[in-house]
Amino acid sequence: TEGMELDRGYVSPYFVKDQERQVAELTKPRVLVTDRKISAVADIVPLLEQLVKSKEPLLMICEDLTGEALSTIVVNKMRGVLDVVAIKAPGFGERRKRYLEDIAILTGASFVAEDLGITLETVTTDMLGRADKIVVGKETTTIISNGEFESEVKARIEQIKKEVASTDSQFDREKGEERIARLGGGIARIKVGAATETELKDKKLRYEDALNATKAAMEEGIVPGGGSTLLQLRKALNPLMEKTEDEDERAGILIVYRSMSAPVKQIATNAGIEGEIVSAKVEEMEFGMGYNARTDKYENLLESGVIDPAKVTIWALENAASISAMVLTTECLIVETPKPESASAGAGGMPPDYM
Repeated sequence: TEGMELDRGYVSPYFVKDQERQVAELTKPRVLVTDRKISAVADIVPLLEQLVKSKEPLLMICEDLTGEALSTIVVNKMRGVLDVVAIKAPGFGERRKRYLEDIAILTGASFVAEDLGITLETVTTDMLGRADKIVVGKETTTIISNGEFESEVKARIEQIKKEVASTDSQFDREKGEERIARLGGGIARIKVGAATETELKDKKLRYEDALNATKAAMEEGIVPGGGSTLLQLRKALNPLMEKTEDEDERAGILIVYRSMSAPVKQIATNAGIEGEIVSAKVEEMEFGMGYNARTDKYENLLESGVIDPAKVTIWALENAASISAMVLTTECLIVETPKPESASAGAGGMPPDYM
C-alpha cells in the first residue's frame, strides 16, 4: 500500500483515542499541510467550521500548535465536536519544506505556505489532502494513502532522484535518498478478521507482538528460543562464582544462576513434563539445541524456527534483575490478602447471592 511513516507524534496526549495502545486512528481523514506555527485560534476557525459541517476527521501537520489554538481544539475534541489530531512537521529548516511538499503530493493537499501566497485564513476543504487511514502514536505517524495520486508521487520521486544525482553534498544525497525511500517504500498493511470482537482484539495484539519481535530481531539479531539461550549462558557464571570471595556477592550470582533455568522449566511444566529433567537435559546439549514443547522433541531450535530476538532476551534478564533489586531494597510490599472461601461455597445448592 502507498504511504509514508513520519518520525513525529501527536503534540498533545489529549489527542489519543485508543487509551490501551496510546494511539489516535483517523479513518478517511482530511490532511492540512502547512509550515506555519499555529497559536491563534482565529487563523483556523473558518476551516474548522467547514469540517464540523462535513464531520470529517482532520490531521494537522504544522510547525507547532500552541496557545489558545491548541486548547480550543483539545476542548472541542473532548466534547466530540471535532475529530482532530495535530503533529509537528518533520525535519528542520529548508528540508522541512521539502518534507511537507512530499506529504502534500502523497495526500493531494495544497501546501499552505506564505511564500506561496496562501494563508491559513483562506484555506478551504478543497485544499486539504485525503488519506485512507492515519495512525498517530507518541513518536511516529503512519499515513496510508488512498492511491489516487500515484502518478504525482512517481513524478516527485523522479524529481528527487535528479536532485540527488546533481548534488555534491554527501549529506544532501543521504537526505534525498531518505525522502525517496519514504515516498516510494510504501506501507505494509495487515488485515485481521475474526468472528467476535474478543477474538479480533487477541489477534491484533498477537500481530503487534510479532511485528515488535521482528523489529527487535532486525536490530540485534536472534538467538535460540525456548529459554535454552539463558540456560547455556549461565555456564559462564560458574567460574565467576568460584573467583568471588564475598559471600553476599556469591549469593547474588547464585540467585541469577538459578533464575536463568526458570524459563525452560516453566515451558516444560506448561507442556505437562517435569521441568527439572528437561532443564538438566538441555544444559548438557550444545548451543542451539533445546526442547520444543510443540513437537515434544529435543532438537535444533534455530532450524525448527523456535527463536527469540536477542534484544528481548537481554532486556528480560536486565529488567528481572532491576525489579528483584528494587524488591530486595524495599522495606515493605503491598499485596492483596486472599479471601477465605466461605463454608457455603463448597456445599451444594444455590450460591449465597441467590438465597
